[in-house]
Amino acid sequence: MTPSLTLSDIENVAISKNLEALKGHLRAKKFTSEQFHTKQEKLKMKKITINTKEYSRTKIKNNILRVYDVALHKEKNDWYQEANDFGSQVSKFLFDYTGRDVSKCQVLGIVSALSPLKEWSKNKDLALDLIYSGDCGHMQRNKQKALDILSLKGSDFRDGDQMVYDFKIRKILNGDKTKRFYSNMVYPSGGGVTVDRHAIAIAIGRTATEKEQALSSKQYQFLEDCYIMVANQLGLVPLHLQSITWQAWKRIK
Repeated sequence: MTPSLTLSDIENVAISKNLEALKGHLRAKKFTSEQFHTKQEKLKMKKITINTKEYSRTKIKNNILRVYDVALHKEKNDWYQEANDFGSQVSKFLFDYTGRDVSKCQVLGIVSALSPLKEWSKNKDLALDLIYSGDCGHMQRNKQKALDILSLKGSDFRDGDQMVYDFKIRKILNGDKTKRFYSNMVYPSGGGVTVDRHAIAIAIGRTATEKEQALSSKQYQFLEDCYIMVANQLGLVPLHLQSITWQAWKRIK
């Protein structure tokens, strides 16, 4: 069994713009089915401390399942594909009516940069404000990241530049959550999970405090692994599970 492609895999070779290097990197990561399942069993035994409270994988997985079980049919939509479509529509509109070449990836990178602590409808409005006017109602650090993404060139991805361009956007975003959110929107059938404040709340079973929302990379990876395990159990793409539970959580919290 070959592990799925991760963002770190792409980042390790994106600068070279060499697809063969990427394939070689993945081949080097192959390991046996027995090793894979052994690793999974070890992961199941681990615990993580968030703020001052310890959580087992089993507890977190059960919390995620509990929210998924109460999700409505309408909440089991393809949310990230809809976000992807939004990026495409904005990019096309800008080119058709203003002549501005702002790629879908730039639009969604800007959305991700402006996403912290913002609900989806407000998030989109802020992104549009910044693209049109160069300013919006967000913290300066987030606005600067969005402006840096907007200023990137070579956004049409000719000659196989997409991996390099993705790398540049993720480097600007920098944070675990915003990088994942960007990639989930751009690649709505891909891997990885956006562990935002709602996903954290679902995992621990209650609204997370400000301290609990400030995850370390180790804590982020632990929660992401839990979502991936539950998604595999349910036969879902992990990002789909996250978007379903996010919508259900907003309704029931």
